[in-house]
Amino acid sequence: MRRLLLILAMLPGVALSRPAPPSTAPADDAPRTLVLCFEDSDVLPWRTRGKVGLNFVMLDAVAARTGVRFEYQGRPWRRCHDDLRAGRVDGTFGISVTPERQDFAAFPGGEAPDAAQRMFEGGYVLVRRRGTPLGFDGERITGLVGTIGAEPATSIAQDLRRRGYAVDDAAPSPQALLRKLAAGRIGAAAVGTDQMHQLRQQRHPWLMELEVVERPLVEKPYFLALSKPLVARHPELARRVWQAVAEVRESEAYQGELARARGASDGGSPR
Repeated sequence: MRRLLLILAMLPGVALSRPAPPSTAPADDAPRTLVLCFEDSDVLPWRTRGKVGLNFVMLDAVAARTGVRFEYQGRPWRRCHDDLRAGRVDGTFGISVTPERQDFAAFPGGEAPDAAQRMFEGGYVLVRRRGTPLGFDGERITGLVGTIGAEPATSIAQDLRRRGYAVDDAAPSPQALLRKLAAGRIGAAAVGTDQMHQLRQQRHPWLMELEVVERPLVEKPYFLALSKPLVARHPELARRVWQAVAEVRESEAYQGELARARGASDGGSPR
């Protein structure tokens, strides 16, 4: 873990943060600085509370391409949503699409978000206590007794409720959520794929009582979302920023850093 953090801390200094000169300068009336909120948790290799990780590498490169400066503010995820809804920030990142979020956030592509302009792909896995019959067939969760635990304000909590499952979203962290499952206080837990992998590497004793259901619950694109008023006032700025996200993501420099960072976090194994 220490080695991975060192790698991630060094990433902003690689060639990726020095791409080709900005393709287009901001329009005279467009803001030069955008305030972006992110969830203040460590989700390697994407981001950490200390503002290192591949999300920041990508956005720093987007800033260099577009001439727009990003200011990063780490907050609890629910507060990020509230701040974006209230116009206290200009955007948030590492966010997936749900109907509820589309009420207050603008995604690239509009009502049908364009996955080609995503920042990255991720998802959730279902965790059960060892020996229980809980399963997932790709559509339905079977053998569930009790509620499904999820972290507050996550897309999976909204998705599961929409599908009729009872959800307990009181646990403030993946560790607290899985401890709750190990203690038998919930029937299952929905945990981010990367977060679950990170926890497995930490070898907590209570993880021995749990196992991951083989089929992932969901895999989806994650985006940089902007405030709807900002996009309405400056649609060209939003278009250029989102296009730059896609260009940086597919660049040889970023793909190389992605392969190295994920290889380090996975102990060299593919994902």
